[in-house]
Amino acid sequence: MFVGKTFLGCMLVLWAPIAYGQVLTTDLEIKLVPNVGAAWQTVNLENTYTDAIVVCTYNIPSASSPPAVTRIQTITSTSFQLRIQQFENSDDVAASNVHCVIADEGAHDNGGLKYEARKVLSTSTAGLSIGWEVNSENVTGDITQTYANPHVVGQVMSFNDVNATVFWNFDCETRGNGAFFSGQVDGICVGKHIGQINNTRADETLGYFVIEAGTGTVNDISFAAAVGPDTILGIGNSPPFNYSVTGDFDVGVVSNSGEDGGQGGWAVLFGSDPLPNGQIQLGVDEETVEGDTSRTHTTEEIGYWIFADNQIASLGGQKDVKIYSGSPSIYAIPGSDVIYTIMATNNGSGPVDADTLFLVDSIPPEVTFYNGDIDDGGPLMGVVEFTETDSDLTFTEATDLAFSNVATKPANIAGCSYTPTAGYDPNVTFICLAPKGTMSEGTITPSEFAVSFRAGLK
Repeated sequence: MFVGKTFLGCMLVLWAPIAYGQVLTTDLEIKLVPNVGAAWQTVNLENTYTDAIVVCTYNIPSASSPPAVTRIQTITSTSFQLRIQQFENSDDVAASNVHCVIADEGAHDNGGLKYEARKVLSTSTAGLSIGWEVNSENVTGDITQTYANPHVVGQVMSFNDVNATVFWNFDCETRGNGAFFSGQVDGICVGKHIGQINNTRADETLGYFVIEAGTGTVNDISFAAAVGPDTILGIGNSPPFNYSVTGDFDVGVVSNSGEDGGQGGWAVLFGSDPLPNGQIQLGVDEETVEGDTSRTHTTEEIGYWIFADNQIASLGGQKDVKIYSGSPSIYAIPGSDVIYTIMATNNGSGPVDADTLFLVDSIPPEVTFYNGDIDDGGPLMGVVEFTETDSDLTFTEATDLAFSNVATKPANIAGCSYTPTAGYDPNVTFICLAPKGTMSEGTITPSEFAVSFRAGLK
């Protein structure tokens, strides 16, 4: 999307395709992390969290790709580390996108988006060889809100054991029934499993979301949450297997709702575009270390939480002028100096892509640009003054400030190639500014910056 704004001689220009991370609220964001492989990588967050709960889903590229699960470690208030791996601790994986949802622990109800983010220490491990129902954690009493139609998605959220485990949930009675199988009158038990492997695992922290089924929009991001029908087969059964949804979604997390297949499995997004318009493309994968290696699986119900990124940047601005305090007169007469201030604001729900902002301002014919210390030895040290309010932008004069001496407005910073002389330079026709970084969205907190420069009245 190309956006241009012209105001009082100043043009603000940006190129803004969809960014990978988007904020719904100060407590919730979504991430699409590209090309995740076996090596740990740090995922930086948009929000700052008190106690972040992270749930991620692997997007398996094809049925020939090895089975892989997402692993998480080192969760901080502003980041976490992510990788994928096979059972047991194999690096033989197909690097692909990973979809994540991150929220602060607790109960939340924002504009119809009702959910809880919780965690629990899993001290037992389930699986075909070691049993299912008894090897779980009953967390029914941890749920504080009342839901009409809740379901669960979750994640093994620690890396205490190098060998993989995967999250599962059921209604605390029968492993084939997802949590809250008959509504909230049923319970929620969560755990970690190892499929057909006959082994044990270290204790791990499980993170999970309890979500009220439904649809809506928060901060220009549409969402849909539900448990789909019992139709999703295994990666060995010729996927993809589809759920129909209304809308074209971009990011989503999924989990089996119960465990019908006694060999154990986990839900994955499938294919090069797992969220085409009107569909979720899915499969159920299995480990191939022990027992049946076909990766075929009986049908499962899959719980999903998907999001459509409708956020865009919306830039506006204004330009003010005032008499410079060091001028010999308080009036706008020849010999006095003025300070021009260009202010830019992102009022949209989406951020501006990194390093794409470019401002160019024409110098009015009645003034001469001043190329010197903007406040003559005062507290400011540069030719311009840059200030920002939660914009996440930086400005360095050596690289982000340039000038032109031609009559035509430059289209980009490369077109601003004139080197002004010291002091008042009448040849400067345009001042060019290119702040760096990703300008943050402006609907949850203000996002704005200002650049001031000095000129002399002729």
